[in-house]
Amino acid sequence: MGRLEDLAVHYANAARWELSEALNRIATLDEEGTLHDKDLGRIAYAYQRMSWWQQVTDLTHGCEEPIDGATALLTVRQRAQDLLINARPVNNGGLFVLAMAEARRGGARAFLDATEKLADALALLSDHDTHPAGEPSPTLPTTGQAPPERRRP
Repeated sequence: MGRLEDLAVHYANAARWELSEALNRIATLDEEGTLHDKDLGRIAYAYQRMSWWQQVTDLTHGCEEPIDGATALLTVRQRAQDLLINARPVNNGGLFVLAMAEARRGGARAFLDATEKLADALALLSDHDTHPAGEPSPTLPTTGQAPPERRRP
C-alpha cells in the first residue's frame, strides 16, 4: 500500500469520526430534548463527505481488483465534479430535499477542496511521465508564430 492509499484511509477515518461526532448529538440531546436543523445539516454534510472518501478507499482496497491511489483519487474527483456540474436544480420537494441537495453539493465541494493540491501534483507527475527527460514538453509559442518545425516557407 502506497502513500496515497494511506492518505485516503486517513481522510476516510477522519470523515467517519466527524460523522460519529455529528451523530452523537442525537444520542446526547440537550436538557430540552431538542434536535436543531443545524444538527441534521451537520450529520448530512458529514455523511456526504465520508461517502466520497469511502468511494476512494473502496477502489483502493476493494474486494475486486484494487487500483492504485492516484487512479482512485482522480476517478472519484471526476465523479464529484460531475455531481457539481450536472446536478439538476431542486425545484420541488420542500426544505428537506433542498437541504439534502445542499449537503450533497457541500460534501462534494469539501472532497474536491481536500484533494485539489494532491490532484494537481498527480497531474503534473503524469504529464512528466509522458514526456521523456530529453524531450521538451509542448508549449504555446509566445511570439505569435508557429514553432520552427511547423513554419511554412
